[in-house]
Amino acid sequence: MRMKKTLLALAVFTSAFTMNAMAADIEAGVVKKQIEKTTSLAMNSPDNMSDVYLNSSANIKVSAAATGIAYFEIGNIYSSNYGWEDISASQPSSGNHGGTALYLYIWQVGYGNVTNATMNGISMSAGLSEYRCGADLHACTAGETATGWLYGFDFSGQQSGTFSVGSNSIASPFGYWSDSIYIN
Repeated sequence: MRMKKTLLALAVFTSAFTMNAMAADIEAGVVKKQIEKTTSLAMNSPDNMSDVYLNSSANIKVSAAATGIAYFEIGNIYSSNYGWEDISASQPSSGNHGGTALYLYIWQVGYGNVTNATMNGISMSAGLSEYRCGADLHACTAGETATGWLYGFDFSGQQSGTFSVGSNSIASPFGYWSDSIYIN
């Protein structure tokens, strides 16, 4: 009977240690498997959001300790009428976008969960979520560690209105980041 209690206590202790170690890895943002990602930015006139990216295979790994969001901004807008527009960090409105295609791109440095974006009462999840690497958020190559993300939203059919999006930081510094812009 004493042996069964010892084995049971050892099993409980071992499983608790394993769960604590796994929880610590999750809290630190450590992911120990390779993730296959195939995309890189192409500045051309796309027919849809997936056409904005060209295929280039890379094995990306997220293995560094997680950092909270340090930067979250609307970076680019593409529309079939206007073409590409780079958005500055403090820009309150955009050019005269419209036409059949309207895509908005968000740059995020650090780990967070992006929320649905809204425009003219329409709520939409990101149609594109791409790992990015380095301080300049370049397209990752094999062996690099992801430091941020590029998110894309397809609001095709909308002509003008306020676009808003946010992200919840999942590591220190915790908090909620958001950005918005009025699209003419």
